[in-house]
Amino acid sequence: MLRFSVLFLALMATYWTAQAEQSVYSSLDVVATSEPVPIEDMTNGWDGNYRSGELAFADASFILGFSSDINIAEQNLGTIRIERELRAYYYMSFDKETADFYRALELGNDLDSNKKLDLKVKQFDVVGLSAGYTTPEFSIEDIKFQLGFDLAIYQVRHFQFGSIKGIAEFGSVGAASAVIDYRYDEDKILDHQADVDQGRGMSFSADLLVNYQQWQGALRLKDMANRFQWDNGAYTRGCVNIGGGAQAQCETDGSGSGTYGQEEIIEHIPLTANARLMHLGADVSVHVMRHDLYYRLGLEKGFQTELGRFALFLYHPRLVGASWQTDYFNFQFGADTLKLSKARNIQLNMGVNWRW
Repeated sequence: MLRFSVLFLALMATYWTAQAEQSVYSSLDVVATSEPVPIEDMTNGWDGNYRSGELAFADASFILGFSSDINIAEQNLGTIRIERELRAYYYMSFDKETADFYRALELGNDLDSNKKLDLKVKQFDVVGLSAGYTTPEFSIEDIKFQLGFDLAIYQVRHFQFGSIKGIAEFGSVGAASAVIDYRYDEDKILDHQADVDQGRGMSFSADLLVNYQQWQGALRLKDMANRFQWDNGAYTRGCVNIGGGAQAQCETDGSGSGTYGQEEIIEHIPLTANARLMHLGADVSVHVMRHDLYYRLGLEKGFQTELGRFALFLYHPRLVGASWQTDYFNFQFGADTLKLSKARNIQLNMGVNWRW
């Protein structure tokens, strides 16, 4: 599939008019955070350093793309682009008491009080093809604007969406009662076997760039409209009641009961908003990111050198890093610790761009 993408982009570059500026580019973009434990422990077990938290989030994509200006009769009509994308997405939100329960479960410790169980998860990995358009710059009085739009069509490989709601009672960590609503292609909880076809999805994103004198503002709304669908997705809906006691959330015959099967499943994910306000003369910018409950606020200072633009940035919560950018290459990396196996926050962006 990657060979096909490279060949397709090469043919597009050969076909398009030589009068327009064109580029072939690739990029790797990763944002990952885990509040209760380091990112590595989130996937391998919560037996490391722990602090109370409410979410874990990761969004990683690799893009190979081609873009070209549209010039007709010496008029610039904007820029179009076509991209091939590999993407992995993971978002889990939970009550802080749920994190305390899972930590005790991993260590086999008793609970010192009742713990609320409230967890939601959204996860998938996809391959996709997207088309995008950016308008030429236009002005309203002294303010200059540019708009951009992207529509991605996805083929979904693996997915799991679900929720758990219930209670774990004081004492033995094994005494828990919860209602489960779980949709998937491979069951990670009860090992239900199902033959699920690959799904499909779409995502629409938009950009706005504004320039006024020495100030520049940018806004990107990623996944502002999205939909993921499976014609025969698998599901499990039921109740787990192990020593639930007087506060049992449901009634079961034995330790658990429920239904499972296959049906049409439709899911959505929250949008990601990225905003930047920059003073071009001082090369200082403020950055804001929001994805549902996850947010990030940061400050960046850039320095122009003979080797390109270097920058240092500091984000809340707990992220510090640096970047380097030239006409053909960019690299950005940030984390909350130099020991990456203990990192709770990581940001990585790197790319190459060949223009002619």
